[in-house]
Amino acid sequence: MKVNRILLIYFVVFFIYSGNSQDIMMQGWYWDYPKTSSGYDWANTLTGKASELANAGFTYVWLPPMSRASFGSSSNGYDPKDLYDLGEYGLGPTGFGSRSDVDALISAFNNVGINAVADVVYNHRDGGSAEDNGVLKNFVNNYGSIANSCNPFPYDRYRVLLPLGGSSGNGAGDYYFKISSASQLSRFSGRGYKVYMQTNEVGWQNQTAIAESEPNGGGDCSESNNDIYLGIDMTATVDDPTSCSIDEFHLSLTAADFDANGDTLFIYFGTSASSDYSDMRIFGIWSSSLSEDIVDDLIYQTYTDFTNMPSGQGQMTFENFKPNSISPMTCLSGDWDWLWFFYDYDQNVPDTKLKLQDWTRWLWNDVGVRGLRMDAVKHFPPDFVGGLLDNLHTNGIDPGMVVGEYYDANPSTLSSWISDVYSNMNQTTILPRVFDFSLRQALENASDTYGYDVRNVFSSGLVDGAGGSGFNAVTFINNHDFRDSGQAIDNDPILAYAYILTNNQIGIPCVFYPDYYYVSGFPGTGMKTQIDQLIQVHQDFIYGSSSRDYLTKFSTTYNPYYISGTETTTLVYQLMNTNSGKDVIVGINYAGDTLDMWVGVNSSGLSEGDELGDQIGNALVPTLTVSGGRVNIKLPPRSYAVWVENQTVVLPLQILSFTGHRLDNDVVLNWEVDNNKEIEKFEIERTDNSNTTSINWEKIGTIENDNYNQNSEKYTFTDKSPGNNSFLYRLKQIDYDGNIYYSSKITINKIYDKSLTELYQNNPNPFSEFTKISWNTAKPENLQIRIIDISGKLIDIPYEGYVDEGYGEIILDNKNISKLKNGIYYYQLITDEDIITKKMVLIK
Repeated sequence: MKVNRILLIYFVVFFIYSGNSQDIMMQGWYWDYPKTSSGYDWANTLTGKASELANAGFTYVWLPPMSRASFGSSSNGYDPKDLYDLGEYGLGPTGFGSRSDVDALISAFNNVGINAVADVVYNHRDGGSAEDNGVLKNFVNNYGSIANSCNPFPYDRYRVLLPLGGSSGNGAGDYYFKISSASQLSRFSGRGYKVYMQTNEVGWQNQTAIAESEPNGGGDCSESNNDIYLGIDMTATVDDPTSCSIDEFHLSLTAADFDANGDTLFIYFGTSASSDYSDMRIFGIWSSSLSEDIVDDLIYQTYTDFTNMPSGQGQMTFENFKPNSISPMTCLSGDWDWLWFFYDYDQNVPDTKLKLQDWTRWLWNDVGVRGLRMDAVKHFPPDFVGGLLDNLHTNGIDPGMVVGEYYDANPSTLSSWISDVYSNMNQTTILPRVFDFSLRQALENASDTYGYDVRNVFSSGLVDGAGGSGFNAVTFINNHDFRDSGQAIDNDPILAYAYILTNNQIGIPCVFYPDYYYVSGFPGTGMKTQIDQLIQVHQDFIYGSSSRDYLTKFSTTYNPYYISGTETTTLVYQLMNTNSGKDVIVGINYAGDTLDMWVGVNSSGLSEGDELGDQIGNALVPTLTVSGGRVNIKLPPRSYAVWVENQTVVLPLQILSFTGHRLDNDVVLNWEVDNNKEIEKFEIERTDNSNTTSINWEKIGTIENDNYNQNSEKYTFTDKSPGNNSFLYRLKQIDYDGNIYYSSKITINKIYDKSLTELYQNNPNPFSEFTKISWNTAKPENLQIRIIDISGKLIDIPYEGYVDEGYGEIILDNKNISKLKNGIYYYQLITDEDIITKKMVLIK
């Protein structure tokens, strides 16, 4: 019954979303983001970028896990300890920041219309206190009954206690510990393990581990045993069940080794080298002084007592984890049941489900988050997610962003998870989404795998590969998990972003922080200018498109003809029925050669003679004209373009910089252009940044180019006493031939807004053998200098690193310019907060 509602949900949601602007999310952090343990405050960093991100078009920002972590303030938070502690209760900040920092961030986001997305870990918990766990003792000793199809409990996540002294009856003397496989299955034979013992009187001895010496089966096998000592590791392997399967270790306790008034022998187990877990356990302890087996005296403990957290909330015990009294012999196998990380929640326990639901509502009501990114959803049942969303809705909470991380590139698997969640939901208001790892894999192959046929992109992902809905997908390019070599998209990731930021029907796009802002060590980092441009084009022309046609897909009927370039390296598609009423054609050239091709268009939206103008500035043919039902597309190598019906052409890199600052009661705007010979005038436009529901631009002035020296390329305009609100400004450039181009938007805040970074003109310019580029920074920061050609293609990165406050310079000489041909180039200074572009001319 519930599954059949999915089509209705898609239908209803389409009309709900058709009245709103396009949602775009940013992952506002990366794995090694600077933590408070190193003196940084990432929450404050994001607070400072709130206005800028909102102006760019981001509506959601995904934050790292914020709860107090078991590994302290250097942790990324995926080891949650105190769920309700976000950096308060006298323990100092988390790795992300203090609670007051989090509150300030949420407030800043709310002020500019950004929704904070919390990274919620519903799979596991870590860092509890030790507690007696009789259920685990039963599980370990009876594991043999389920061993054929189930996994043993990982023995490095519990400890065993033997009472000593006091009323225990266990005192000085010889103890013989018998260890073997609980199941006696051959698959565990040869697996390594480690045993360590200590008391309150004798601890770690800092000595080399002792390796067992076989045969050591003890009296049960008519063999000798091995001596084990307090505070020293003993390494061993599980013995073959076809022979003596016992390892016996002899411990001699003296009166000095423990407190006679009451003490404990603590026994810890661990894995040996890279060996997998086995089902080894202590099945017998012979006490020579008592002449009896005292194995029943053993007490099993897990670190699952969360009843005394500083916050006093989110209390749990071992009954909330696996195994427990409700499921005492759980199988611990597969994605859902195995203890992949830390102590695994059992969401089938009603109290566990209730506690996690309570915590989620607290994040909404008390903290102010407005979205959920659910970590590792493949590791817990989808009925928990469905029940959680119903619980939120029942309590008046309807997040606009709920997305699960299901790390799998099979689109059918992703689609099945969405269907499973829907089948466990009673309401249709909240949309469950999933990150589209399948589409992302295809886009990585397109960028990084030589010989890959990029047309596979058109049939990949949740939507095009499994017939799912874009309302249930979040597309992305890179994220925090792609840290090892070959995992991130290394070559021109902007091509992949061009796809997900223009193809609006495949899901909500998510931009990775180091792809957007410059962060040293990431491929393709600092693509803010290009991404902002794509977002702006999406908002202005693509948003609301309800149909698309992949013109160069496999078995296309649009008969592409290639003069240069190939069918296997080309993506061309047409977007129709847009809110702007204009058809859009997108071309992406993955080849290392220029693309020159003709391809048919969908005539439902385009007619003979229609013209489409390039809005990016990369195209070698800026205006497409439909001729014979076809268009001629020309793109540089590894480039992209977006052509919009009946829209003027964007000139590449014409406005080099646009800045502004407050001066007393005024706002002073400055800009510099590449070439003003064709410019008739500039219209200056302003809007109140406090309006987060819509943007209404007002013309506040005009600069006629005739009033300026034609050799000057720098302009200024003063907005007299606009008030103390936060404002957005942009330039409308109108050329003599009627072409119109809009600049990027800038924000002028309520307080004095001073540019932190200056980039001086290179000297000499033009130059032949060398030139000097210099800058001035108002604070220490990461800085990158780039050289790009007139098409916007990256040529070189002559400087990249951390700079101190003040003046700095580099020299471009033969090492950098030997490979450059004569002509015009641009050099860019990129920091976390600025991108400044200037022109230089090389004449050898």
